[in-house]
Amino acid sequence: MMSMAVAERLAPRPEAAAETSLAARLRRETRDLHDRIEANHRFARLMAPDLTRGEYRGLVARLHGHHAPLEEALLPLLPAAFQPERRLPRRALLRADLRALGLAEAAIDALPQCQAYRFRTPAQALGALYVLEGAGLGGQVIARHLAATLRLGPEEGTAALVPHGAETGALWRQFRLALDGAAVEAAAVVEAARFTFTTLDRWMAEG
Repeated sequence: MMSMAVAERLAPRPEAAAETSLAARLRRETRDLHDRIEANHRFARLMAPDLTRGEYRGLVARLHGHHAPLEEALLPLLPAAFQPERRLPRRALLRADLRALGLAEAAIDALPQCQAYRFRTPAQALGALYVLEGAGLGGQVIARHLAATLRLGPEEGTAALVPHGAETGALWRQFRLALDGAAVEAAAVVEAARFTFTTLDRWMAEG
């Protein structure tokens, strides 16, 4: 039987165009920052078998301080085709997670917030959204781990890890297709994605 690798070399390559798509370019040109994020001490601890509930709550609080102002910055800039209201539920979910983990409303209101984002164009907003949407894929793995180790589910404080729930995979595919068809400057999208990765990494490391 022909191996998959050989078959891929010999078969017609309709997907070759996809390899030069904006989504593929984003993946290539942010891979180093994605790897750095995964090595961030806070995110690395998420998969630790000895992660504590208090440690997780601190991470969620820090994520709220990053994602809430970021979503506010993106909402007015995202093209309607990207369904901004549907794709930006993290502010409410993180707040609900923090309440489930024992934080009072006043304490949530007092959490520090990241002030780094000053996006002005749809291209910049799409670059940042790429980071948020991609995080939902990895969040599925983390949510399963927390269910097993800390006995936490969406109602107990993990809802924001998988903000689109069962629709995560389908919405990710829709996002990639819409991104590839968007009439935006690719370099600006990539630059914004790299800025968002870097800002998130620093924000989480400092907290």
